[in-house]
Amino acid sequence: MSNLNNEILKKWDVFPSPSWVVELLIEASNIESGSLCLEPSAGFGNLAIAMGECKAIVEVIEPIIELQTILTLQGFSVISSDFISTPNLHNHYHSVIQNPPFSQQISHIKKAYHCLSPQGRLVSLASNTPWQYNSCLYKQFRHWLTTVNAQVEELPWGLFVNSDRYTGVECCLITINKL
Repeated sequence: MSNLNNEILKKWDVFPSPSWVVELLIEASNIESGSLCLEPSAGFGNLAIAMGECKAIVEVIEPIIELQTILTLQGFSVISSDFISTPNLHNHYHSVIQNPPFSQQISHIKKAYHCLSPQGRLVSLASNTPWQYNSCLYKQFRHWLTTVNAQVEELPWGLFVNSDRYTGVECCLITINKL
């Protein structure tokens, strides 16, 4: 990893998706060639690159200007810098695949669901925090997941142990097919 990339990781608190997490998310996504896909909070573009390898049309959103430049140089269309406030995404994408900032994961997961076109699929990494606590926010989120028939799969510990940026956060995989 370059010095610039290390500086970005530390300055902006970025946790890039390691290759094994990318493979897990892409495998769960069932991306079809030519489908329109979104990676919000794209970071260095690890998921976007994998979506492109599946022959998808990929759009990305990224708040960090240095990472927007990297994504643009990789040939991606950076459509916004703020996923939550970007208008006109409703019912737009066949797939949204994301590793959202864990501090914003609930709002990102709900927004991503609304970005899906009918028959679209959301695949999201998430921390296990909403299942470890019973605050009103987490109860409402778990109920919402039930109402949209989400599949929640607990993942083994250590997803980010040997990655570019370590975290010991326990994670799950959330998959939602929009009807």
